[in-house]
Amino acid sequence: MKYLYISLLFILTTISSFSQNKAINGIVTDQKTGEPISNVTIKVKDKNTYAITNIDGVFEIEVDQKGLLIFKSLGYHTQTIAPRDNMKVQMIEDISALDLVVVSASRTAQKRKELPVAISSISAATIAEIQPTSVDQVLNQTSGVNMVDLGNEQHMMAIRQPISTKSLFLYLEDGIPIRPIGVFNHNALLEMNVNAYENIEIIRGPYSALYGSEAIGGAINFITEKPSKELRFELGAAINDIGYTRLDAKYSQTFNKTGVYITGSRASINNGIRDYGNYDKTAVTAKVVHDFSNSLSWSNTLTYIDYFSEMSGNMDDTKFDNKDYSSYHTFTFRDDKALRFNSTLNKIWNDKNNTNISLVYRNNSMGQNPSYRISDNTAFGDHTSGELNNNSFQSFASYIQHNIKFDKYNSKLSFGGNLDYSPKSYYAKILDVTRDASGFFSSYVETGDYKSNYDAIIMNTGLFVTGEMELFKNFKLNAGLRFDLFSYDFDNNLTAAGDYKAGDTKESYTSFGPRLGLVYNFNKNIGMYSNYSVGYVPPSISELFRETDVPLLDPTTFNNYEIGGWISAFKNKVYFDYAVYYLQGENEVVSVSTIISGITVRENKNVGETSHKGIEFGVKYKLDKTINFHYSGAYSVHTYEKFITKITDGEATTDYSGNEMPGAPNYISNSGVTYKPKLVKGLRLGLEWQHIGEYFTDQTNTKTYEGYNAFNARIGYDMKHFGFYMNVMNFTDELYSTSTSYSWGKTTYRPGNPRNFLFGIKYKL
Repeated sequence: MKYLYISLLFILTTISSFSQNKAINGIVTDQKTGEPISNVTIKVKDKNTYAITNIDGVFEIEVDQKGLLIFKSLGYHTQTIAPRDNMKVQMIEDISALDLVVVSASRTAQKRKELPVAISSISAATIAEIQPTSVDQVLNQTSGVNMVDLGNEQHMMAIRQPISTKSLFLYLEDGIPIRPIGVFNHNALLEMNVNAYENIEIIRGPYSALYGSEAIGGAINFITEKPSKELRFELGAAINDIGYTRLDAKYSQTFNKTGVYITGSRASINNGIRDYGNYDKTAVTAKVVHDFSNSLSWSNTLTYIDYFSEMSGNMDDTKFDNKDYSSYHTFTFRDDKALRFNSTLNKIWNDKNNTNISLVYRNNSMGQNPSYRISDNTAFGDHTSGELNNNSFQSFASYIQHNIKFDKYNSKLSFGGNLDYSPKSYYAKILDVTRDASGFFSSYVETGDYKSNYDAIIMNTGLFVTGEMELFKNFKLNAGLRFDLFSYDFDNNLTAAGDYKAGDTKESYTSFGPRLGLVYNFNKNIGMYSNYSVGYVPPSISELFRETDVPLLDPTTFNNYEIGGWISAFKNKVYFDYAVYYLQGENEVVSVSTIISGITVRENKNVGETSHKGIEFGVKYKLDKTINFHYSGAYSVHTYEKFITKITDGEATTDYSGNEMPGAPNYISNSGVTYKPKLVKGLRLGLEWQHIGEYFTDQTNTKTYEGYNAFNARIGYDMKHFGFYMNVMNFTDELYSTSTSYSWGKTTYRPGNPRNFLFGIKYKL
């Protein structure tokens, strides 16, 4: 009988023991997008039991019903949750940036703290909270970035450079340049569909070692969303009190192994604050992803932009000071149509090797009747000249990259290249413009003559190799090298001399772009890096072929020396990063007038030298789960080291050497706070302060603009299916100019918007 009781007790104890453990399954998704998250680690608290989510975000783990599960994933807040059947766990994005994962630095996923480069990322969640009407409202929250709003999504850029229209910035979509080398336009970001991107990554400083030409001041990579596993449908509408309206739609779903994503938007301004300042933009992005297997996938992305804007021109002192938004222009415009198609095949050979191959097609046409080609000095009731131009191109390009991982030294190697064939055409028709007795440029007729008319074939072949290795624990070497061959086949269609006087000509150039960096993480919260990199830009068509004798020019190069780092403190509540740089421009192209015995010869020469020095810094402070604060700032000095534009009888008579470059504020900053109260789930309140400091507006450093401060407020409320928001932009109603310059004896201004209220609604299925 004694043994019977012992046996029964053993059986009951065993049954009780087994009954305490249970297999739990579930799915992990992103709270904002609803997308499944793979490679999430699930650990039973105080146990050595683990599980990892698969590609569909699904997991299964055995756990004691009294235990707790800990969910961890890079870029998300860690969560501890009690187990239950059929768990649906939503991960919340972590804005601390300590474990930020980026792809733009190597075209592969890497932790930010492993990279010797100044790089930032703007998430889809941040874009959704800002609800921008133009890209600058998002990018300007990044340290060192000053994207200048010229109205109607037109813009200029300033990253480690003054405000300018120069081809010193590279704009990418999914790691592929949106325009070929040699066809840069400072307004190119109006050809983006902001509604289509899951995040935006910004590299500051030269990155030609990977991307080639134009990646000097920075490279901005817009990464398109992926199709969702489950049905996702969204609608949105927005309107403000100064004529702006927008409609958005988004659809996403996966059928078996094929995912489909389509998003479109229609934005316009009608009867806004400026006379002759309307615009319309339609943007559509479609993406189809097919998984042939776990190791082979095929992604196809198409973006189409149809943009038209009236051009009211800049304002003089009197109009600006009096807030007079009238315009003398009645017919000037910009008309841009852009089509991009990217087909990418990704093959994973094994756990150490993978290859990406992309085929790209681009088709762009930008036509203009530009206001800046019509002289404001024309007398009332008189005639002047104007210009009707069109810049069109097609591109046929291929990109390939192979990535290898090695166990030894925890090292990686990537190599590849690109081939880009881009036929281009340009013409500028001469117009006879009438200015009536009231001062309005009222009409024009085509004269039948051309200022310019040419065709050109632009070829770019590039080869690159990048790699990294861990020299010892937490200390990494990161390097890269790229070779580029550029060629122009220029065909002048004018028999008489125009703006382009050169005959049919072929020119080619080569460039090397090295990069060397070191990263050391002292511990999991403190790290620093240093790097040396070289960026380059080949001579442009306008620099080469305007004169009969094509000048002998070399590519312009920029040498960058940089140190930076990051610190996370108080249990990741505070994150601080910084970068200190010295960027030296050499062989910059300068138009030099040489006067000998009264005879003037004007020629482009590689005689310019500039220096760009600065410090960039950012702080993110998470007080608690309800309050987040950010501050980003940059102090910089941009100088003409050597810049002579006129030489008379052997003496420099126009010499800007030693002067600060115009359009270069020494200090810029963006700061803000977001509050999400616990008592009202889904509510968010935000304040933002954008500061642009004083800068010179001319090369002689005799004219300045004092800069400005703009304050914005945002409020939003999200429910399960509906969301509402209101943005109050420039709520202090400050009179300011986003771009101010001095030339030909007058200062001109590009006015920022007065106080305005944007109201929006979203619906999500």
